[in-house]
Amino acid sequence: MTDRFDADAIVVGSGFGGAVAAARLAQAGFSVIVLERGRRWGLGDFPRAPELTDGWLWDLDRGLYDIRWLDSMGSVQAAGWGGGSLVYANVFARPFEQTLDERWPAHLRREELDPYYDLAAHMLGVSPVGKDPRTGKIPPRTDLMEQLLEGTDRDEATVRPNLAVTFGDPDTWKPNIHGVARRGCAFVGECVIGCNHGAKNTLDYTYLAVAEQAGARAVTDAQVTRIEHLGESYRIHVSTPSDPEAAERTWVAPKVVLAAGAVATNELLLRSRDVHRTLPGLSRQLGKGFSGNGDFLTLAELRGKRPDMTTGPTITTNTVLDVPEGRRPVWYQVQDGAFPPPLNALFDSILPARRARDWWQRSVRHTEPRQTFTVLAMGKDSGKGTLRLDTRGDATLAWNNRWQAQLYRSQTRVGPFVARLLDARLYNPFTWSLLRRTITVHPLGGVRSGRDAATGVVDAAGEAHGYPGLFVMDGSVIPAATGVNPSATILAAAERSMETMIRRSGRIGWRAPEWESVIPAEVPEDGAYLSQAKLHAATKGDGLIFAEQMATDAREHPRMVLSLHAEIPGIDPFLADGAHTVQLRGLVDIDDVATQMDISGTLSLFPVGRREAMVYSLRFDDDRGRPWQLSGTKTVRSRNPVDLLSGLTMLRTEVSPVDAEPDEVQRFVLTIGTRDLARLGRSIRGRAFTRSRRLRAASRFVSFFAISALRRRTR
Repeated sequence: MTDRFDADAIVVGSGFGGAVAAARLAQAGFSVIVLERGRRWGLGDFPRAPELTDGWLWDLDRGLYDIRWLDSMGSVQAAGWGGGSLVYANVFARPFEQTLDERWPAHLRREELDPYYDLAAHMLGVSPVGKDPRTGKIPPRTDLMEQLLEGTDRDEATVRPNLAVTFGDPDTWKPNIHGVARRGCAFVGECVIGCNHGAKNTLDYTYLAVAEQAGARAVTDAQVTRIEHLGESYRIHVSTPSDPEAAERTWVAPKVVLAAGAVATNELLLRSRDVHRTLPGLSRQLGKGFSGNGDFLTLAELRGKRPDMTTGPTITTNTVLDVPEGRRPVWYQVQDGAFPPPLNALFDSILPARRARDWWQRSVRHTEPRQTFTVLAMGKDSGKGTLRLDTRGDATLAWNNRWQAQLYRSQTRVGPFVARLLDARLYNPFTWSLLRRTITVHPLGGVRSGRDAATGVVDAAGEAHGYPGLFVMDGSVIPAATGVNPSATILAAAERSMETMIRRSGRIGWRAPEWESVIPAEVPEDGAYLSQAKLHAATKGDGLIFAEQMATDAREHPRMVLSLHAEIPGIDPFLADGAHTVQLRGLVDIDDVATQMDISGTLSLFPVGRREAMVYSLRFDDDRGRPWQLSGTKTVRSRNPVDLLSGLTMLRTEVSPVDAEPDEVQRFVLTIGTRDLARLGRSIRGRAFTRSRRLRAASRFVSFFAISALRRRTR
């Protein structure tokens, strides 16, 4: 550092990007100043009283939450040393590669970022929730969510995500890998209002602790108002939020890392370009591509007497869903969320008619506050929002909800489905139900990367085009909705960018010191995504079920009755498969052989390249447990209506033990009676999320069947 610079680098913001930048720069030997507008929050400092003046809001008394209304969307972020980590729900999740579109450049895809995700996971000490050490059981909310899809084809969709939380003895303090004392989670469910217990692995106890240990200087109560380019350096202008009358302070450094969060970073750069004109050459792409990460929040109020839903970390499970809308899938995830009692008490104190509301809850709804929890959905919005400045120089958002109507429609349709599974009432926030305005806790975008200023604001390392030494490393460089909680992606992208930045500064081959200790972390969400991707492929075009019953003549002996339930998981793969395979299960009854025994197998319906109209292949066990096989065919001999109906309702079979001798083969001719034929027709039903899709699936199947039957005849 020369005498004309206050530091080698200035970092603006102490959130997920800024904390990484501060730690790595200090470890690499640079002098670093970190400017944070908020205060340091210590154990016991986070607000708990049911009064807004207890430190809840930034606008009131520099409190914990900064709520911004961006005209068409609300944004909630934290203020304090540690940024968003102070109030986030601890989830460390990676986006699924197959859901990333062309907006994601190579340097932000999984193949490139996975090692940096592992490094960040190591730094934060992540692991899934386990048993509450004081009860020996998993939280009731976790148990409830994991049971929702049990026994269905989506049971692998729910996983326990990695959490940046210390688990273990809640009464014993132990140093983490950075030498900072932490103790085990007390399962009080207050993660999103600041952890007063000391179990949450926030940035002030991980990355920022590393930064300060390596010599970084923290300056709180410092809000950056302007960035001035001085040719080979930058002057940072700072106000003092706790004292608006205080004189402006300035710092100068050759390198600046902006990490104030997507809204504040865009706002600061837009002001510097368009109002102060201190950075006039910034790309015209600035502010474009803003995303709310598809956030959608509802409240679930359980009916009846239920366990306490507020215990455990805020989020303990993640369910990946693929819900068709129109003719395309809408991918998103649903997470449970504890609704902290202190936050409930705060809302209760500021809302009107408290006594009337208490009576309504107890006497009419028969619910208790601790039976309410949140359901948070995150999906893929289009990311086409644009941040601009209003006449006062504050950020505003051009946002048209129509372009993500499919996402919101699917999320609101899933609500009633989840409500039925939970036996709960679900409530949308009034900002959506009345105003059709969403709230995001994960603002992203506006400072996308590109080859040059015509295509992006920054390069692949986050350095601004036309302004050497000016870097951006927060959610604003994420090009689109991640479809998961984005904090891990911001951390991983910042780790990669810092490595590049430090190497560009002459530290050739520099790596973070912790690399030698990194062990690749488990990625539970990948398993959920893969299972649902396979299910999506198998159920493309939606599914169909029908029932079929056939029997030999009542006077025959031995007599055989076959009752089958057929399922086609997806019409598209069914039609693409030349064998046109249908899954069968049901019951078989054969005199002296099998009495109402389970039977299963396949039906090949109008298979390509074969003369038969239908080919059955089934297996069952007889009354003594010996395995048997059944093969049968239906054949259409002409298009004559009588012959056609006869061929489609008559099954010629051979039934024998699997290891049968030739004389053990039995032959039966089964037919579908008039009543059973009528039942078969009525049983044809589509399987899909909406009625229109169910009708379309059934219509496509009936059309296929009719055309194939008329074309199929033996020669």
